[in-house]
Amino acid sequence: MTTIFKLIILLILTVSLHSKAVEYNKQEIIVPDNVKTAFGSSPPMNYLLYALNPEKMIGLNFNAKNQNNSADEIYLNKRFLSLPVIGSFHGGGQSINLETIVKYKPDLILLWEDDLLIDKVKKEIAKTDIPTITLAFRKIQEMPNSIAFAGKAIGEEARGELLASYSQKVIDEIKASINGTKPTRYYYAEGIDGLFSECDNSFHVEALNFAGGENVHKCKQSGVLGLEKINFETLVSYDPEIIIVQNAQAYNNIINNPLWKHLKAVQNKNIHLVPNNPFNWIDRPPSFMRVIGIEWLTNLFHPKEYEVDIYKKTAEFYKLFLGVDLTQKEIKKILGEKNE
Repeated sequence: MTTIFKLIILLILTVSLHSKAVEYNKQEIIVPDNVKTAFGSSPPMNYLLYALNPEKMIGLNFNAKNQNNSADEIYLNKRFLSLPVIGSFHGGGQSINLETIVKYKPDLILLWEDDLLIDKVKKEIAKTDIPTITLAFRKIQEMPNSIAFAGKAIGEEARGELLASYSQKVIDEIKASINGTKPTRYYYAEGIDGLFSECDNSFHVEALNFAGGENVHKCKQSGVLGLEKINFETLVSYDPEIIIVQNAQAYNNIINNPLWKHLKAVQNKNIHLVPNNPFNWIDRPPSFMRVIGIEWLTNLFHPKEYEVDIYKKTAEFYKLFLGVDLTQKEIKKILGEKNE
């Protein structure tokens, strides 16, 4: 046996001692064994790590508390709130610093397959020589499988399977309930004035579409961030059945602006603010929170077909995914309802 051949065998044995094969989408993926720390290069991946085990996170993509995520400390792990902001490759957060990632030495980095910047992300992360896995997490139907895989990859297999099983059950129930129903025409209001939105096939509205909604704004996304600008005259011509508002500032501006009362959705008080405590339920980022988000949305879009107790569903989800026992008062606060 030659010296070179011996070295190759030794290298293979060394790698195998510190790695394992995990099945994902009918493929064997090699991941590090005994992952103690991990990082998500994008918000959906980092939030997934939080659901699986926040103790293994090394940092955040952006400040936990922002206009789209309330991040109330009573719902979050204290360590999570003290983590450094390492950054992201995307807008809305500080630019990522590869030296900082290397400094914290995560055993694994999670990449988002559906990231519009995925090629750039892979190229940059490769410079660190830190192992990575790539997960599909755009479509709602992809979430259970990816949650389970991520759990196995970071050594949280039981936790991953539990969350994946719950998510799949919710997905199946919704699909069965609204099968064959007519979509509800919605407008997704973003920006301070509510006159920014998303194209109908954007990943930002994936949850709304899955819940049996039809986006009135048909277009082709013009940039990575989305946030397509429209004018009020166009919105009036759309005359959506329901308006879903991304953040509280836009919601307050809309309901206090007499101009918006020309829309039937506002006249009928069919305008709803997306819950965002501790994280946004449907978007920015489109995270695991969409599991409860699609239940909330489906109940709004098709209340007769998907008649559920959203209070009970919210309590159930927060207990399982966030480890939080909610009071009735807290549930109402999260849902934006006034307590009597």
